[in-house]
Amino acid sequence: MKRAIVMALSVLLALVVAVPMAFGHAGQGSKASDKTAELSVAWWQWALSKPVEDNPLIGSYKGGEQCDGTPVSPTPGKTWFLGGSFGPGEKVKRTCTVPDETKLFFPVANVVGFPSEPGETRQGQRQLARQVIREVVNAPDFRMSVTVDGKKLESNRIVRALSPVFSFTLPEDNILGIPAGQYNDASSNGLWVTLRPLSKGKHTIHWEVNATTKTFGVFTQDITYHLKVV
Repeated sequence: MKRAIVMALSVLLALVVAVPMAFGHAGQGSKASDKTAELSVAWWQWALSKPVEDNPLIGSYKGGEQCDGTPVSPTPGKTWFLGGSFGPGEKVKRTCTVPDETKLFFPVANVVGFPSEPGETRQGQRQLARQVIREVVNAPDFRMSVTVDGKKLESNRIVRALSPVFSFTLPEDNILGIPAGQYNDASSNGLWVTLRPLSKGKHTIHWEVNATTKTFGVFTQDITYHLKVV
């Protein structure tokens, strides 16, 4: 995998998708898609800003500022981000407390590309981001099972969105293993879900993803979130 591309089949949602129709055009051109694209930028800026020791894409991560009582923004209608596992093949379990009336935003499958080596361009990385997601959803063995409290989610909750071009800042000891600092001309593509606020009480979200792509290899996830809404 190129160093400039980050694949994260991370965090929940969506159901089994057997045909391109379910993902290929979901939400395209809609206001929902525009909002999702904007949130996807903020999600990547959040996830990439964390060092390895408390990064939400590391399997050993148990919870952090987005999952223990601190919202993304202290305003009504707040939205929290959730992250899955950066490494394939890990069974990840996390327990979090979420305040009432909080939406959850997370990717089923997502990727970010940015120029970081000589010869790489914004256009090339943007096309690569498109290619990754296209190969994932069109993989012959692509399967996905996602449940919220034991019930499968409806496919219309999934929005495929290509982000606007954005910048982000990496800390020392970042998950990409490259020099700290600001990186520009990034693009994200992925399948995203905004989950409406859950009722007060305990909830369990579980998802499994598997896809074998021709270019990028095998991607798997087995993630469980135990949430307590208070």
